[in-house]
Amino acid sequence: MKQDILIRVIRGEATPEENRLVLDWIKKSDENLNYFSELKMLWVISSTPDKLAGEEDLIDFKNKTPRKFSTSLTGHKFWFGFGSAVSAAIIIVLLGVLFGLINFQNSNQRDKNESANLSLSNQMSMYTDKGVKGKVVLPDGSVVWLNSDSKIVYPDNFAKDKREVEIYGEAYFEVTKDTTRPMIVHTAKGFAIQVLGTKFSVKSYENDLESKAVLYNGSIRLITNSKKDREEVVLEMKPNDCAIITEDGTAKLTRIDKTNDIAWLKGEIVFENTPMSEVLKVIERWYGKNFNVKDSSLYNYKLNATFKSESLIQILDIISLCTSVKYKIEEENVIFQ
Repeated sequence: MKQDILIRVIRGEATPEENRLVLDWIKKSDENLNYFSELKMLWVISSTPDKLAGEEDLIDFKNKTPRKFSTSLTGHKFWFGFGSAVSAAIIIVLLGVLFGLINFQNSNQRDKNESANLSLSNQMSMYTDKGVKGKVVLPDGSVVWLNSDSKIVYPDNFAKDKREVEIYGEAYFEVTKDTTRPMIVHTAKGFAIQVLGTKFSVKSYENDLESKAVLYNGSIRLITNSKKDREEVVLEMKPNDCAIITEDGTAKLTRIDKTNDIAWLKGEIVFENTPMSEVLKVIERWYGKNFNVKDSSLYNYKLNATFKSESLIQILDIISLCTSVKYKIEEENVIFQ
C-alpha cells in the first residue's frame, strides 16, 4: 500500500475509494494491521486540538519504528518498543480511535437498519467513541468534525439533486457551496438542516432533552416536525442565530455573540451557568466515563468554568469543592456519594 494513501486516511483527508482500499489492505494480514496501528498511534499521541502530526512526522516514525514490536503489562502501563510509556486508559482510547475513527463500512454489512433517509447503496459511516474526536471529508469536499460519542452516515457519492447525511450526536460542518444540490442534514431527534454552503454546528444526542443548531455564516433552513400541531415548521436562520429544539419538535431562535458551542474544536469545555445534569453528560462523553449520582443534591448546582488541559481528576476535584459532594472512581465509573 502506498505510504501517501495511508497518511491521507490517517489524517481524514482520503477519498471514499482510498478508505475502502486501505480497509481491504488492513484485513489481508496482521502485519498490515500492526503497521497501520503504529502510524495511527503516532497521529493520536502527537495530535493536539490545533496541530496534528504532519506527513514528515509520520514518515520519520515509519523509518524509526520496527515493523513488529511486543507489548508487556507492567503495573498500570503498557511499554512499547519505541520507548514510550502510555497509561492503559490512553491505549484503550487509541484502539477506539483506530477502529472507531476509520469506521467506513458498506451499508449492506452494518447500516441497513439505521438510515431510512439515505440510499442504502454504498453507504458509509464514521463513529467517534467517548473520549475521541474525529474528522471526515465528504464526497463533495465538505468537512465535518465529530465530537465524542457521535456518528455520521453518508453515501460514497451524493445524488445529482441533493446531498443527504445523518448525524447522531454533535458535529461542526463546513459545507462546500453547491447551489444546485442542497445538503440536508438529518438528525437523531427528527429535525433536519438544509444548506447550500456554510458553517454551522449541530448537537443532537439521543439522551439529551434539547437539541441545538448554531449558524456561524451564510444561511440555513431548520426543518422541524411539531408534535403538537403535527405539521412541518421551517425556520430561516441567519449568522449568529442559535436554535433550541425541544423534545416535542418546538424550535426557538436566540442570538449569540460567542462561539462557546464549538469550543470543543479547540480542546476546551465551557460551562456557563450550566446545570450539573448537563455538566455530567458532557464530561462523560469527553472522558469516556460513566457517572453514578447517589447524592442527588449534586443536581441542585450549576457550574461556571472553562477547562482545557485539566485531567478528569482535576475537574472532579473542582466539582467536589464547589458542591461539597464527594466522589470515588471504580474502574470506568465515577460515583458521587
